[in-house]
Amino acid sequence: MVSLRSEPALTIHGRFYTGADSRSRPARLSLAEGGLRLETDQPEDCRDLKSTEITLSPRVGNTPRYLYLLDDGVFETIENDQVDTLSRRVHQGLGARLVHQLENHLGLILLAALVTALVTVLTFTHGIPALSSLVAHTLPDELAARMSRETLQQMDDYMLSPSELPAERQQSLNEHFAPLLAQEPEYSFQVMFRSGEGIGANALALPDGTIIFTDEMVELAQDPDELSAVLAHEMGHVVASHGLRSVVQSSLVGWMIVMMTGDLSAASDMVVVAPAVLMNLSYSRDMEREADTYALDLMLSQGLDPSHFSNLMLRLEASHQQDTGEEAGESGWGERIGGALSSHPLTRERIQQFEQAVGS
Repeated sequence: MVSLRSEPALTIHGRFYTGADSRSRPARLSLAEGGLRLETDQPEDCRDLKSTEITLSPRVGNTPRYLYLLDDGVFETIENDQVDTLSRRVHQGLGARLVHQLENHLGLILLAALVTALVTVLTFTHGIPALSSLVAHTLPDELAARMSRETLQQMDDYMLSPSELPAERQQSLNEHFAPLLAQEPEYSFQVMFRSGEGIGANALALPDGTIIFTDEMVELAQDPDELSAVLAHEMGHVVASHGLRSVVQSSLVGWMIVMMTGDLSAASDMVVVAPAVLMNLSYSRDMEREADTYALDLMLSQGLDPSHFSNLMLRLEASHQQDTGEEAGESGWGERIGGALSSHPLTRERIQQFEQAVGS
């Protein structure tokens, strides 16, 4: 018998299931100084109970409550307030009562919804990018090499074709790039040339340090140092692991959606989806700023005129506007260089950064 304090008697009416079959019978559960007692119209079902012999189901609105007994018997009732009183007296269900109170408090519900929305937004805008950066820098070099090989193979199959630049021109440019690439000896940089066909002038850095220039980009440049400026920018993406971070971030976003929706079909292996992500790579503005800052610092340290970068970017923008009929300042491709490959938001802010460095 459970020992109770001197409090008013409590009676809860309901129905009792013995557990032996599906039939139920009217019953009542009484709580008084004498203890806790279950009574039905069948003498064999009547019994005295200890608090440790019953388990109370949590309150969910005004749905029926269940008291589970050790011998599989179940007492069902709709008298929720009395069950709450019983719970308090036998010191059970403190957590359940708290949950019920929270579920019925409109102010707390609205606050919880607001906090949930805020946490979700911060997770996607700050948490996932920060975690992606951490994970990307810990991934093995073999993984980056595999992603790069598969990405380059897919691009060669569907987007690029062999370069039509003379071998002497390619060799000359590689020799011109060598001093710049030597500034990062721990990275295995390799410059390749491809014909861009439908994608036009572009440059792309793969995670393993492979940097691709399209023939159209080479032809657009009026000075080899303009290509060096683009090279420095792409080196910045490699050094900061932007390609890997984008792949990891896409995977984390996918898993977040899986956890939020329970849809396992949205999950894919990172190595499988990496080439598709890299082929349609669109760096964030923060990543572009990081690569710009790296390129500017590297160019200044090597005595390269920062105007080479802004000159080529302006020429590239003008070339596209001529091809598409866009007016200067229109949104669209003017904010993205080479939309099919790496995305470079062409903003006045970015160009101004290099122009200001010229006059400083």
